[in-house]
Amino acid sequence: MDTALTELDGGDRCAITVTVRDHQTHAIRDRTVHRLTVETTEGEVLHLFGRRNPESDLAVETGRSYAVADVLASTSRDPLADDEAWCPDCSGTIRPGCHADVADTAISTAARDGGATDAGEVTGAFGVVDDRTTFSLIQEEADGTDADAVDDWQPMRDARPPSPPAYVCTDCGRELSSYEVQRPADERERTRSRTETEAVADAAPTEILNSAVDSAAAAPSEETLGMAAGGAKDVGNFRENVAEGYTPQPEAISDEGLFYDYHFETGERDATDSAAAFSPRYATGASEHPVSGEREYFVSVGLDSTLSMAEFERPRLDLVAVLDVSGSMDSPFDAYYYDEHDRRHEVDDAGTKMEAAADALCALTEQLDADDRLGVVLYNSRAHLAKPLRDVGSTNMDAIRRHIRDVQAGGGTNLEDGFEAAVDLLQDAPAEASVERRVVFMTDMMPNTGRTGEGALTERFERAAEHGIHTTFVGMGLDENAELADALSGVRGANHYFVHSTAEFERRLGDEFDYMVTPLVYDLALDLDAGAHDVAAVHGAPDADPESGRLLSVGTLFPSAKTEGEARGGVVLVRLDPEDATTPNATPQNATTPNEREREPLALEASWTERDGTEHAERVTITLPEETPWYGHDGVRKAVGLSRYARELRTWARDVHHADDRGVDDWLVADQGGEHERESVSLHVSSAHAARFAELDSYLEREQAGIGDETLQQERDLLATLQEAVPGARSDRGVSE
Repeated sequence: MDTALTELDGGDRCAITVTVRDHQTHAIRDRTVHRLTVETTEGEVLHLFGRRNPESDLAVETGRSYAVADVLASTSRDPLADDEAWCPDCSGTIRPGCHADVADTAISTAARDGGATDAGEVTGAFGVVDDRTTFSLIQEEADGTDADAVDDWQPMRDARPPSPPAYVCTDCGRELSSYEVQRPADERERTRSRTETEAVADAAPTEILNSAVDSAAAAPSEETLGMAAGGAKDVGNFRENVAEGYTPQPEAISDEGLFYDYHFETGERDATDSAAAFSPRYATGASEHPVSGEREYFVSVGLDSTLSMAEFERPRLDLVAVLDVSGSMDSPFDAYYYDEHDRRHEVDDAGTKMEAAADALCALTEQLDADDRLGVVLYNSRAHLAKPLRDVGSTNMDAIRRHIRDVQAGGGTNLEDGFEAAVDLLQDAPAEASVERRVVFMTDMMPNTGRTGEGALTERFERAAEHGIHTTFVGMGLDENAELADALSGVRGANHYFVHSTAEFERRLGDEFDYMVTPLVYDLALDLDAGAHDVAAVHGAPDADPESGRLLSVGTLFPSAKTEGEARGGVVLVRLDPEDATTPNATPQNATTPNEREREPLALEASWTERDGTEHAERVTITLPEETPWYGHDGVRKAVGLSRYARELRTWARDVHHADDRGVDDWLVADQGGEHERESVSLHVSSAHAARFAELDSYLEREQAGIGDETLQQERDLLATLQEAVPGARSDRGVSE
């Protein structure tokens, strides 16, 4: 039985039996669109549009009857107001996309305005004839064939409706993402002015960076870039889990991720190396811990640079996007895929991780330049090369984005196989020293086939990094495996972002994509010349090793933006061992009184390698403070406060997860989860932890007032949420259980 085209939703497909009444052509820009006016067996008049010539390509004749299969339903969309949005290419009018645009944007234009014919505008639903649509001639009964017989065989295809573009320009036909259209007026003006200006000549990244260094030296008053450590670039997974009523994994609140939510004063320059892009600044601090009362000493490294923000340009990219299409990606974004049914947390319909990943990847492709090269690998239990590495300028990116959005999820998760396919793709292409080779994963980080051990995977990513292939992880879903993400993003050249909102991720890409794909400094090391001080912890660097014998060891620094001279995430903080720090500058030769020992300066030696391969080193002296509390500047004070906050939350989360261990259940089931597959742990706060949180909140309140950073309020709000999770606390505050 036929399906009425007018009763279908856009994107659905149907089979109809029709008689062709008329065939006209429309000239739309440089394309020809064919319109068939047809009449159904019920007498309904419909319009079918397509690029294929019905007479020569489909053997369709006016006056004959056909069984038409796989007609795509679509409707016209009204344009936006001219003052609301416009095309960044031609300043033309923008309209929302429709499903006809999947076949060709000229089709929807023909349906809307009638083209160059007198056929008139189609105001309701219409059909699209594309590569899937077939016409079967219905023979006359006199031929001995049943007039109602229909060839209803349809090849097995993806059942998911095609995804239309967000917007289309009615003048030039360009397909636009939501980010390109729904942005502030000043951003639209910036994009428009960019399209009206000739592109600058290509230059090798090292030449660009060196010229930026020279410009900064010539004009020191110009704002320079800050720097930030690799690894996590937010703590969104931690915040979202708490908001949804779960206890996050401890690794979801890394120091470097938390630091990247804030801007830091970096301090005055202590040494000069005019040839270096990296410009470390050193300061110290000391204060009593607000909960334990223990005196703590700190050495801060402010991450600054001599690079001009205005003249910085990222290198050309060879980028391979690796999209996780395993079964767990088809679960709701705000739920835990591996929860048992009786423990599943009810959430609002927030879409699937697969949809979020596809949207995030499409948004990322919008940031690529014409001379960048893009490849795409899909993986579940095996890897599939979906798109070879090709320059963006010669690629139909609108079609690629449609394919990405039409991908379906299912199967296991072989992260290793996906990565190997991406590395092979990059290694098969000619390597150029001036090109950044980067793999971008869109995944929930829950591998369950192939090599899944953290050590084995880390070793594989490290081996690729040694050959100049770096990785960015874009985490999807509340159940993203933060522990594995934390380990892999600590590899040289790697970083990690969490997507909690596609719109927010698109905004971040617009602000900092060039920074996220451009590592500038490697192997930053800080040694204490006296060698008599042990390190208790390093805060703000994912791969720092307190047992290395060095004061500080950081694998990678990326550029970061500045606000009023303060660098986003621009600090690494060393906490000294409390026992050593009580006599912080003592040596057997000069040890007299504690005050005299504390006034003795410490000699630091820093060394690092920059992107162009040049090696740099410098020596400075610092003195640990005699009194507490004391901070070299507010950047140190803010970093100390945030590190204490993160340390306390990690301790709480670790305690809750350990307490949630239910003993050994050694019954083997076929679908038992692997080591990286996470079930949820309900939000729980003991009275003891709540008391510590209350003291921590009072401390942050004082620090917020002393530093003058209102952004710290978000941490105090989170602490309040946690204190309300204590059994009985909600009702005490007037909130129903």
